[in-house]
Amino acid sequence: MVRQPAHRLTPPTKNNRRIGFGITAGVTAAAIAAFGLPALAANAAPVTYQNDKQIVSDTLNRVQKNGWGVAPVGGAYTVNSAQAFSADGATGVAAVPRPGASLSASLPSATATDADASTVISVPSIPTSGYGVYAGVQLRSAKGSYYQATVRVDSRANALLSTSRVNGSTADQTVLGGEKLIAQGVTPGQKISVDFRVTGTDTVTTSARAWISTKTMPDWQLTASDSSAKKLVGSGAVGLWTYVSSSSAATRVSFDNVSAYSLKAVQPGKPTQPVTPPTTTPTPPATPTAPPTTPAQPTEPAQPTQPTQPTQPTTPQTGGDATIDQSTARAATGSAAVGTTSYAVPSGAYFVAPAGSDAVARSTQSTPWKTVQHAVDAAPSGSTIVLRAGTYHETILIPRGKKLTIQAFPKEAVWFDGSRTVSNWTQSGSTWVAGGWNVDFDDSPTYTRGAPDGTEDGWAFVNPAYPMAAHPDQIWIDGTALNQVGSRSAVKAGTFFVDTAAKQLVIGSNPSGKQVQSSDTVKAFTVLGDGSTLRGFGVRRYAPSVPDMGALQVYAAGATLENLSITDNSTTGLAIGAVNNTVTNVTVARNGLLGATATYADGLKVSGMLAANNNTEHFNRAPVSGGLKVARSRNVSVVNSNFLANAGNALWFDESVYNASVANNDVIGNSGNAVIAEISAKFAIANNVIANNGIVGVLVSDTNGVQIHNNTITGNARDINIVQGTRRASQLSTAGHDPRQSLPDPTMTWITGNVSVVNNVMAKSTGNAVLAVEDYSHEHSAAQMGITMNGNVYQRSSASLPTWAVIWSRGAGNPAVYNSLAEFTAATGQDRSSRAVDGSDVLSGITQLVPTIGAAAATIAQPVTAATAALTGKPAGVHQLGAWSTK
Repeated sequence: MVRQPAHRLTPPTKNNRRIGFGITAGVTAAAIAAFGLPALAANAAPVTYQNDKQIVSDTLNRVQKNGWGVAPVGGAYTVNSAQAFSADGATGVAAVPRPGASLSASLPSATATDADASTVISVPSIPTSGYGVYAGVQLRSAKGSYYQATVRVDSRANALLSTSRVNGSTADQTVLGGEKLIAQGVTPGQKISVDFRVTGTDTVTTSARAWISTKTMPDWQLTASDSSAKKLVGSGAVGLWTYVSSSSAATRVSFDNVSAYSLKAVQPGKPTQPVTPPTTTPTPPATPTAPPTTPAQPTEPAQPTQPTQPTQPTTPQTGGDATIDQSTARAATGSAAVGTTSYAVPSGAYFVAPAGSDAVARSTQSTPWKTVQHAVDAAPSGSTIVLRAGTYHETILIPRGKKLTIQAFPKEAVWFDGSRTVSNWTQSGSTWVAGGWNVDFDDSPTYTRGAPDGTEDGWAFVNPAYPMAAHPDQIWIDGTALNQVGSRSAVKAGTFFVDTAAKQLVIGSNPSGKQVQSSDTVKAFTVLGDGSTLRGFGVRRYAPSVPDMGALQVYAAGATLENLSITDNSTTGLAIGAVNNTVTNVTVARNGLLGATATYADGLKVSGMLAANNNTEHFNRAPVSGGLKVARSRNVSVVNSNFLANAGNALWFDESVYNASVANNDVIGNSGNAVIAEISAKFAIANNVIANNGIVGVLVSDTNGVQIHNNTITGNARDINIVQGTRRASQLSTAGHDPRQSLPDPTMTWITGNVSVVNNVMAKSTGNAVLAVEDYSHEHSAAQMGITMNGNVYQRSSASLPTWAVIWSRGAGNPAVYNSLAEFTAATGQDRSSRAVDGSDVLSGITQLVPTIGAAAATIAQPVTAATAALTGKPAGVHQLGAWSTK
């Protein structure tokens, strides 16, 4: 499996280009001359710097008035004029009120001495006079002093970069790096990335670069050294700044993707971390030496290739999960059908109805308000807002400091719908055209808005076979989705094209007498108010781009989501980025990229989720797609849920997830890996049915402390794969650390070990082995890793299909391969009570043991442990093979 970074939610770490990037803090000859410094010896080794800890990560993709609120990583912003700052759902806006004025925003909690910070800026219009608009990044900001990198857009549409030092006030400002032209012909709204680094104390080195965000990141463009008496040597905050020349018109400046890392010095002669991301499973040598008990010399086992992603059905959406087939699962999960819940209406509730009026002073059941946002703004914290039946075409923000419950009226169907009806169609040849379409969505293919897609294996979001995947546009005719194409000439029946220049929609199917819906709204909900509850309604057909994170976003602590149906959204359905949230009986289905994602979501409890048929846009399996992905979170449980027919990985824990419980789930028919624990620690995986998935059933990668007990794992390429790659948590510049922890985190080694595989039924593997343990760093044998196995059932179609029963790491060199369970047990002492069955079935369907195996459970299975019993709700001490037949 190629290394698969977790982009995500949360906001995720979006500055992946910086990971593992070591920069030499060299001093140029010009700088030496300018500052009168002694010349360096010809053979002096320069000091280099590496990322140590991420201190700021903020997409600013929230809605906020009077300030910028709180960065997910970095803390609360301090601004010099609250009313001038806002966030519009996509960027942070600084509205400079008049010529000659400046605005600043700082993060006092994000401090460092040596640091690297970046952001993306844009201006809505090019200045027509004067010196123009300035915007930039500040480091070591303390008591009015700071170093600053500034981009200036002038009246000739040039973008210029400079660096400076300010001591106490701008009246005492020293230009350090001159001013360098970095772009010409800048257009309104064009995104410019700026990157600024400050290192050292004896001599302070500043390095800066700026570039049009769609272009390739350049090397440092301005490097200067400061050894003057006024140099700034102490720790300081990260800040952002903008200014409008006194001879230019006042304007707004947008900031996006704010990120900063503290840096650590690497002394000369010490090795630095690799720039290239390590892979989870590098290509192994071609032919291993066979173990003593195996006379033949088979070819080294290879990782199964990614299967072609199946086409997802485009069935009509009629509400709830009515169109989702759960017949293969042990029990149905997900939201109650929209319109069937019956939550009690408390006294003093506020009411909203599509036919209501926001002009009434106090809403009641007989005089409801019209819009949900008006109710959110007007209702005091602690209130309940009750929604009457109908469709709401809104984007809702529950602000920080306001705890609200928003629920459907009993037995009434409530939908938040991000599409509108389009009816002004005229026929043009074999197509139909609707004019006046002024919607132009962001189509960034990665979590960094405006950045191009990755090019390395495992880092490209968009599959070349589906080039329109990242375009959020969506059209339905009578509930059936059309496929988007890239030109008018490509339009045919079942497809559509968005001509943004002509402001037209073009479809290839006759709309006469039919209802046509087209998405025109990005987000449904952003929840910032701690303790809020959403329940009993549906969210569909919104159009978030990849960096917009999701149609429904929760950045509030202690929120509750219950009986929600989140379907048919362009990329991700649900995104969670805060602690102690509870998700119960929620359906995430037919979303374009991911059903749901969670990052920095400590204490997350997911129960009764249905994640089905997601990744309808056929994004690549890596970096991310499929059912649910959880990253950088602790104490997480996912139980009693179904993950069905997702085109990608089903349930993926990645990047320093600690202490996760995965129990009583059915993970069936997904095209990628079923359950993944990657560069994480401490997992309990029990009583899951994991069947007919395209790659691995349970994949443990660079993860310590895993119990895989009492699961039925059948029909996967490999049923269980336990691997060690080259990544180590001690490599702080490698992607995947949780920056909230003290690093290196002693609970997170990224070294596979202490894995127990007990009482599992492993059957009908379609790959080259039923179970594999491999160390691609060639450091540890399976025994040294502490892999233990017993009480399992191994079933193969024949004695040679799959070729091997078990692949077993020997550390250095190639792994041992065993053609039978008997050979494996004789050589290793593992699986002493386990049973192998070749040539006949051990399961009836995918859950029931055949009678002969069921009758032998007492002699094969180990007693169910107290921990497994507590997790699954089943009795301890019984001899149970595989998963129970009911959840």
